[in-house]
Amino acid sequence: MHNQNNEILKHLHELLQTNEDSIKGYKDAADHLKEGELSTIFYRFSQQRALFKEELKKCIRELGGDESEHTDFSHEVHRLWMDFKSGLNGSDTEKIIEDCKNADKQAAKSYEKALKADPPAYVKEIIANQHRMIKGAEVQLDEFKKHPEGR
Repeated sequence: MHNQNNEILKHLHELLQTNEDSIKGYKDAADHLKEGELSTIFYRFSQQRALFKEELKKCIRELGGDESEHTDFSHEVHRLWMDFKSGLNGSDTEKIIEDCKNADKQAAKSYEKALKADPPAYVKEIIANQHRMIKGAEVQLDEFKKHPEGR
């Protein structure tokens, strides 16, 4: 059980980092666009990820881990958000949406790995719910891209 707990804590720390990156990434996107509905959507996603981060910290504490412990993850989500930030100035709205979707697709993969680690039921429910909302963000961005003027 202890080993499994360590494995689950490792995944939770990765999700924590994923959400920290997403908070910054979506906030940067919102700030870059400055106004309009898409900026509001990005800001809301940033706030959503901040809530996810707090839920994950609570799970880590409840499993006996230390949420302030930072493992250095060289994961794809971080790289995608960093590439996104460096390319923001020359990016058009469609590229920004695409980059955000790509980062969320990678985030969803991290969530899927965490779910496969078979965490306790209450943790699994939180992770599954966050995963659903991340997938929902992707759908919302697709819809916005298809009908930007109809909003």
